Amino acid sequence: MALEKNGEFHSLGSLLHNEQEMGRLGEKGLKVVGLDGIPDLGGRNILFRAHGEPPETYGLTKKNNVEVIDATCGVVRKLQQKVSAAAEEMEKVDGQVVIFGKPGHPEVIGLMGHTKGLGLVISSAQDLAKVDMEKPLRLFSQTTMDDVSFQLISDALQAQISSKSTSPDFVSYNTICHHVLNRAPQLIKFASEHEVIIFVSGRESSNGKKLFRVSSGVNPNTYFISDPKELDPDWFTNAATVGISGSASTPEWLMIEVAGKIEEMK
Repeated sequence: MALEKNGEFHSLGSLLHNEQEMGRLGEKGLKVVGLDGIPDLGGRNILFRAHGEPPETYGLTKKNNVEVIDATCGVVRKLQQKVSAAAEEMEKVDGQVVIFGKPGHPEVIGLMGHTKGLGLVISSAQDLAKVDMEKPLRLFSQTTMDDVSFQLISDALQAQISSKSTSPDFVSYNTICHHVLNRAPQLIKFASEHEVIIFVSGRESSNGKKLFRVSSGVNPNTYFISDPKELDPDWFTNAATVGISGSASTPEWLMIEVAGKIEEMK
């Protein structure tokens, strides 16, 4: 591991949405920096997170002689390539590239960097007013968005564009990560099999918030915590079975710690 080898390591932004794990890594030497901190890292290295970065960030590191350790998720990297190809296509026909995602999310920022300035971010039906329905359009999704919501947005765009043109040029790409989609059915089954569910996740994790809602929809006795100290003994009164789940960024050691704390309470 780079931290063990070098004793100090830099990450562009928080490595993951889990306060406890980031605290543990910080004690080992991980330092979080922003874009403005890259010029100060000349000759050293920096880790790019799974969310990916726009081309401009790679240019900034090269300019300042900073070595990049690129941990961009393979799914996100392929999506960036698809967005870039679509931007090339749309540039020739005065079209637009629309990203269904959360404005300001690191992955979305990275994707927008590949749109040649033709990109537009929408996060709800209210944002459809921003789209020029008379221009060619290619639609993509942030990988962690809700599948049903994406389909509703795609259908609405298709309908509006078709009503504006006799030869609509609209292509929708469902680029939501299947790994994220597949977790929901598994969690639904898991939540239905236990009387109480403890969901462990960082407060800022989009994946965590989404999966917590999935579990809560099946089992109202689902409780969200980010630290074992938040556990309440009253949650487990008369509960024969307790299930523990978490987001993609929840470390195993934290889940084990939570399980141990629950055993003490019961």
